[in-house]
Amino acid sequence: MNKKNSAITQSPHWADKLAPGILKWQKKLGVKNLHVDDMKTPSGRAHTGALRGVLFHDLVAKVLQNQDPKTVSTYVFNDMDPMDGLPAYLDKEDYQQHMGKPLSKIPAPALDKSGVDFSQASEEEKDRYRHAKSFAEFYAFDFIDAFRHLGCEQKIVWSHELYESGQMDKAIKTALDSVDKMKKIYREVAEYDLPENWYPFQVTCEKCGKVGTTLVTGWDGEQVTYECQLDKVTWAKGCGHTSKVTPFGGTGKLLWKVDWPAHWTTMGVNVEGAGKDHTSAGGSRDMGKAMCEQVFDIPNPFDIPYEWILIRGAKMSSSKGVGTSAREFVQLFPAEIGRFLFTHSHYNSVIDFDPHTMSIPDLFDGYDQGAKIFWKEEEGDQRKGRAFELSQIDEVPSTYFLPRFRDISLWMQHPEINLVEKFAEIKGSALSNQEIKELEDRQRYAQIWVDNYAPDEYQLTPSDELPVGTKEMSDEQIKFFEKTVEMTTSKNDWDPQELQQAIYDLAKETIGAKQGFGAIYLALLGKKHGPKSAWLLLSVESELLLKRVEQLKR
Repeated sequence: MNKKNSAITQSPHWADKLAPGILKWQKKLGVKNLHVDDMKTPSGRAHTGALRGVLFHDLVAKVLQNQDPKTVSTYVFNDMDPMDGLPAYLDKEDYQQHMGKPLSKIPAPALDKSGVDFSQASEEEKDRYRHAKSFAEFYAFDFIDAFRHLGCEQKIVWSHELYESGQMDKAIKTALDSVDKMKKIYREVAEYDLPENWYPFQVTCEKCGKVGTTLVTGWDGEQVTYECQLDKVTWAKGCGHTSKVTPFGGTGKLLWKVDWPAHWTTMGVNVEGAGKDHTSAGGSRDMGKAMCEQVFDIPNPFDIPYEWILIRGAKMSSSKGVGTSAREFVQLFPAEIGRFLFTHSHYNSVIDFDPHTMSIPDLFDGYDQGAKIFWKEEEGDQRKGRAFELSQIDEVPSTYFLPRFRDISLWMQHPEINLVEKFAEIKGSALSNQEIKELEDRQRYAQIWVDNYAPDEYQLTPSDELPVGTKEMSDEQIKFFEKTVEMTTSKNDWDPQELQQAIYDLAKETIGAKQGFGAIYLALLGKKHGPKSAWLLLSVESELLLKRVEQLKR
């Protein structure tokens, strides 16, 4: 993001509206330094929805840093949490023994068993994953790579390091000494009565290594007693061990609703939003607020509730495999376009993103419009222009021609069309080197969309499979197609224009031009239209053309 060219005072973008409110809050409460944070449990492959929080907090931090360069931005991986569910893409036999253990203590999966697509990864990147120290680190790497690609610059914090280094010890002691206050908070905020012998801490069992199966039964000011219960939870088996141990130095962790504000007080966090599932009345955010004020004696961090990303109206889930993974998402388009999805959408608005629809072409169109507004080439909502500015990973570019993504997606499948010449015609002059590179980049992403996600009307590339549309072909059309294939494969140096004329002449002599050209489109694409027939035939391998003839004869 180019801080020098920032247009904060001119554009009422949501991030620009938030910043003054946070700075006013900071001054009112006498907060010395702003610290923006976000947190995630690395329990498996991160989905696209998880990117909303990290992009949101990165953007808030960067806008604040324009006003106060000392603003800190961090991202916590809460890897002390237990494995309490197994993603569908992992082998149950490999991980059943680890259920209940802290994610930082579970071995990383093999690359080919991880559920992560490494087909586009370099050997250097894959080697880094092979050397991941734990299950948590492996899947954290997957998410970090995704959000770093989108320009997020938060400092990474590992929860297990905070615990093991002793940095969390003060918060742990405060929590254990404040059991009565916490019981009152649970009762008043969440309307939940806790058992008499309840403590906000879980020990990692010294015998079986599990944290999700233990129950603390006492606290004497220096040590806790605990039981590793056989049937405490349904997703893991305890070992029955009982013992007494210090709660400090990483021997266990605080329960989630206490752990969150404990991280805030330990790290000095004072700005952190959350998804709406955490911000419902009586939820974990309300609990955290009460813990801050009544237990840890710190200001409640500035809260900014934000909405989810949905796919076809459903919430994305990493454990259930619902939704595009963050890694897959960032491979769908250039980093600036992916970032624009989040900068343009208000944090209080649901984003319904589905790559199998026109979501991707629409996103490119929105970005291009934002660019033109920012460059003052077009009138429009200044917030969209500001969103374009905030989407840049490096310097904000000066004006240049942007070829439309949806046009590229169609025209690149017409072998007779020279894209550089076509867009130069639209621009009205020759494309610059920068514009040719932009066209090449967009064509690469258009190919990904067409090959994997685009609606049927954008699919104009022949495949090995016999198209359903061939059922509409008459015997005469099948015979005509066979003759055109014989003609096409009979020589290697066809001029497309000459072949086009030859096909036209053959059609006129036999079944007519409409039926003849329609036969070629149905046979290769399953459609009644497509690129110019000669160029289409010459773009297809001879083996596939001959195979298609045999498929039609069966």
